[in-house]
Amino acid sequence: MGQKIRISKSGFNVLTETDTDNIVYDSDYDTLKYYTSGSVNVTPVGADKEETVAHNLGYIPFFIAYVNNFSPSHNMCPGEFDDTPGYVSADAYADSSNLYFKIHTDYNTATFNFRYFIFRNSLGL
Repeated sequence: MGQKIRISKSGFNVLTETDTDNIVYDSDYDTLKYYTSGSVNVTPVGADKEETVAHNLGYIPFFIAYVNNFSPSHNMCPGEFDDTPGYVSADAYADSSNLYFKIHTDYNTATFNFRYFIFRNSLGL
């Protein structure tokens, strides 16, 4: 058995703990490697609109994206908002160079704020 790093929650013995819910970090398990984060606004005018953010990693990274839904909170993408006066569909996707943030709506004018988090982990796609 090789060297490993293991950290338990306070009050738990890292040498004897078997419940992984009580382990904060264990080098036996893969973790997400943080790359960058940011935000982008998408302002459609009664139709589809897409904005692009370059990451230039050369592979499709694991990422998480959230979009606001006319409130201070953000919802994970993809998302559909049916509690608004019109329809809104929000999506985010990636390729080996960029992240894409898309809104499909019938609103005349509205601005949607996407927050994203990109990790260095390749999806192997």
